[in-house]
Amino acid sequence: MLPVKALATAAALLGLAGALAPAARAGDLIITAAKPDRLYVIDAAARSVRAQFRIPDAGNGVATIVMSPNGRIAYALVDKMERIVGIDVRTGKTVFRAELSQSGERVKDFFGFTLTPDGRELIAYELPVLLKPSEYVVEEPRFAVFRTNAGLDARPVRSFPAPRRVHVLLMRPSGQSFYAIGFDVYEYDVHSGKLLGTRGIIHWDLPGHSQPDLLAFWPVTEPTGVFTSPISSEVKTAGGSEPRGGLMLLDLASGALKFQDFESVATVIFSSVLAPDRKTAYGAYTTLSKIDVERGALAQRVDLDHTYYSINVATDGHELYVGGAMCDVAFYDPATLAKRAALKLPGCGDQTLASLRVVHER
Repeated sequence: MLPVKALATAAALLGLAGALAPAARAGDLIITAAKPDRLYVIDAAARSVRAQFRIPDAGNGVATIVMSPNGRIAYALVDKMERIVGIDVRTGKTVFRAELSQSGERVKDFFGFTLTPDGRELIAYELPVLLKPSEYVVEEPRFAVFRTNAGLDARPVRSFPAPRRVHVLLMRPSGQSFYAIGFDVYEYDVHSGKLLGTRGIIHWDLPGHSQPDLLAFWPVTEPTGVFTSPISSEVKTAGGSEPRGGLMLLDLASGALKFQDFESVATVIFSSVLAPDRKTAYGAYTTLSKIDVERGALAQRVDLDHTYYSINVATDGHELYVGGAMCDVAFYDPATLAKRAALKLPGCGDQTLASLRVVHER
C-alpha cells in the first residue's frame, strides 16, 4: 500500500491531468425521421444513434422537420400533413401539438412551416377544405400562426391569405418577415400578413431559358443561412434547345436571389446544400454532386449506393450527410466525395421525404 503522502501526490497529479485533458468537443447532431412514427437523434461524430423516439399518432409517416433556434425541439409535420408536433430531442417528450384539421374542416399543410428566430411562433401553410354533408368545398389557402408555448392544444392566434402551390416557408433572420417558396418567391410580414414582394421562379426572366422546374420540399438552410434548390430548364441553341441543370440560391439575410446553371443535363433534381465557405454546393439523388458555385460548373460526381432524397453538411464543412428514401444515413468526404460510413437506422424504417436537419450541440 502506498504511503498517505504518495496517495495525495498521485491524486493531485490525476486531478491536474483531468484539468489539462481537453473537454469533449461539441459536435453535430443529425435529426431525421422514418416511417411510421420514429424520430432519430444521431451523433454525427460517433456515427451512432443517440436516441430514437416514437411520435404519438404520427399516422403514416413524418415529413418536414424544423428545429427550434436552440436546437432542442424538433417540430415535425405528421399524420398525412394534418398535424404539427414539437418533440424535445433530449427527452422525447411531446411539448407542442397543433391539430390543423378541425370539426367540419380538413386542413393539409403541404410541407411548409417555419419558426420565428426567437422560437415563440410557428407559421404554417394551410390548405383547407370545408366538409359539407353532400360536397367538399375548397377554401382559400392561408398562413396560420401558432404560439409554441401553447402546449398540446395549440390554436392559431392569427391567420392571413396565402398563395397556392407553396411548399417551403423560410424565416428571415430579422424575424420581421418570411419567404414562401412555390411557383415564385413571396415575402410576407410576419405580424400583419402583408405581401411585401414577389420574385419569379416559374415567372423568371432569364434570357434564353424556358420556364423552369424545381422540386423544393427540403427547407435546409443550415449552416449558411442560404436556401438552395436544384432547378432545371431548357436553353435555346442554334439547333433548337438543350437541357440545363442549375441551382437557385436565396440568401435569407440579404434577400439576394440567384439562379446559376452548372451543367447541360438535369441530374440533381431533389435536394442540395451550400457549404460553409459558400464556394461549393452539393446535391443528391442517385448521384452525389459537387458544384463550384463561383464558376457555375460541376466539379465532381460519384454514384450513390441507392437513391437519397435529402442532403446536409457539417456545420464546419468537414463532412456530408445524405439520407431520405431508405433507412440509412451515409457520410461522405466533401473534398473527394469518398464514402466514409453508413449508419443503418434501428428498425430500418423508410425516411421517405423527412428533412435531414443538423444542429450543433453546445
